Amino acid sequence: MNPEDTDDTVYTVGYRDGRFLMVYHPKRKGWEMPGGHVRNGESRMDAARREFIEETGLDVDIRCIRDLGYCRVCAGIVGEKVSEGEMEWRFFDKVPEEIFFSREEYEDVVPWAASMLDQ
Repeated sequence: MNPEDTDDTVYTVGYRDGRFLMVYHPKRKGWEMPGGHVRNGESRMDAARREFIEETGLDVDIRCIRDLGYCRVCAGIVGEKVSEGEMEWRFFDKVPEEIFFSREEYEDVVPWAASMLDQ
């Protein structure tokens, strides 16, 4: 079995011009990184790109992936608009106050992604 073909979750820290993108999830009432479940037979990097496009409508060039144990996080460069996204999105310089997932995790993965992308 290819380790890229497992059923798990993945999200992406996407950068453009030194800032990272987050989406607003109205049901969870907070900002988060675009991501979701890996489909059967789909690589984690393909899943990360698909979820990013679905949620934002923007393409992303996934450059690397990191195993956090319970999920995977990708670092990528945000590209051009390719479709209509499902969620409101915005670029940030720092992790905003209104988030749903772990602040500690985001404060770790955001600088990691920047270092992987030379941002």
